[in-house]
Amino acid sequence: ENASVDFAGELAYAIAMLTLLQAAVSFTPTATPRASLSVHAVRSTVPLMSEEPLVSAEMSRRAVLTGLLGAGMCSGATPASAGFVTSYGIETTNPKDAEIDDELFASGKVQDGLRNLKASKEAAQSLKAAFTKDPNMNLLPSIRKQLDLAALRDELNVVTVIFDDQTQQTIDRSTRSLIYDVNELESASRLKKGEDERTPKKIANVDKWFVKLDGDFTTILSYFPPAP
Repeated sequence: ENASVDFAGELAYAIAMLTLLQAAVSFTPTATPRASLSVHAVRSTVPLMSEEPLVSAEMSRRAVLTGLLGAGMCSGATPASAGFVTSYGIETTNPKDAEIDDELFASGKVQDGLRNLKASKEAAQSLKAAFTKDPNMNLLPSIRKQLDLAALRDELNVVTVIFDDQTQQTIDRSTRSLIYDVNELESASRLKKGEDERTPKKIANVDKWFVKLDGDFTTILSYFPPAP
């Protein structure tokens, strides 16, 4: 009878804790870790006596209490990252809808930067043509010279300031992609020490990054109107 009374008391306590936890979680998402501590506290309040069997009535009570509290936490808790995937995202601006600052666009620095970007695109196309003729050529020195990453970043930073904030976000994705393309092209073009030929798989990989790079150059340049 005493055991039944104890169990009833513990069950009532668990239900009360469940109510408090649900209220706390509904107001403060960060309360979940504290709730976790409360669960451990409840589970550790009743010591397991050495003469009891491995699975005792006391253990069954703990399982009930823990299950109730756990159910309450799961039903009311919201992940800290909930909504991140749905709220994250950038609306893509089409080139025809891009807004530019005409005065900045006409400036010497921006026009010089655009000419340099176009020259880099042409250099990449020339390298691809040379690679098509000789798939075993040593590409790395030419890539580093004609598609210098530091210079490309500087040019992109200069020319993209002419856009409105919304267009800037779209352009930023393409510029990051372009820089990534050059990095991957360098990596794919490397010949290991002692190698003088590329396998068909390596040739296809190099060609893939040339195509990707040309596409990103084309995308970025499509946002700029003709030179004034």
